[in-house]
Parts: sequence; structure tokens; C-alpha cells
Amino acid sequence: MNLLDSLKENNSVVLQQEADSWEEAIKTCMAPLAANNSIEQKYIESIIERTKELGPFYILAPGLAMPHERPEMGVNKSSFSFITLKEPVSFPDGQEVDILIGLAAENAEVHAGEAIPQIVMLFDDEEIFDKIRKAKKPEDIYKLIEEKV
Repeated sequence: MNLLDSLKENNSVVLQQEADSWEEAIKTCMAPLAANNSIEQKYIESIIERTKELGPFYILAPGLAMPHERPEMGVNKSSFSFITLKEPVSFPDGQEVDILIGLAAENAEVHAGEAIPQIVMLFDDEEIFDKIRKAKKPEDIYKLIEEKV
């Protein structure tokens, strides 16, 4: 699964959103994937419940989260979503996040072998965070990904 192709195909880049809570941020992040049937509604609910149980294990770096759940919790098709928030939201452990990359992986191979390496490559330097936060339209994000991944 290619990050850029998935975002374009699913029309799942949504920038400068507002969220009053981390739960709302998760719902906003996963909404494009639910809208195109890549995931079922129960997948979103499961991410929220798992976060309440285990904390936000999917926060990858300051300001960056990659919410996801196990495939059997409602993944229909491997896909990514990508959102930015106007203002960060605080997660249960106190970490603040304003960039979320939603992941729906059909299996562990897609998760570990394809999704994670692309995210690591994209966020390999601090400058990318500022560039993403300044992005105004999906094409800005596409360009950043093309340059890095």
C-alpha cells in the first residue's frame, strides 16, 4: 500500500480541522476512510476504546499520531488518511497532537512492512512538521510526500 496513492485514491487529506477532544480528532481522522467504506464505524469506536484502556500507543513523535486498530476490528481495505488540526488536542497521557495519519491495515504485513516505513521516511527530519502544519490544500501534502517517500 502506497501512502501517496492511498491518500489520492481515497480523497483522504483533510487540513486545518477543528477538534475539541482527542476522541473528536480520532473521528475526524478516520471519517474519510469510513466514508469510502475502507473501514467500518466499529473500527473508530475500537480505537477510542483501546486508547482509553492502553493510552495513545500510536503517538509516534511530538505532535504526530497514527491511530489504528487490529484488522479484525473493521478494516475492509488497507488505506491511509491524513489530517491536520488548527489547534493541538491533548491525549489521555498529556501529549499534544495536531497531525494525525489514520491507518487501516488489512494485516500485520501491511502495517509493519509497508505503512510504518513510509511514515518513518516522511517524518525523518524536524522541518517536515512545520511544512505539514503550513499546508493549505491536499496537493501541498502530496508534494511533501513525493519529495520524501
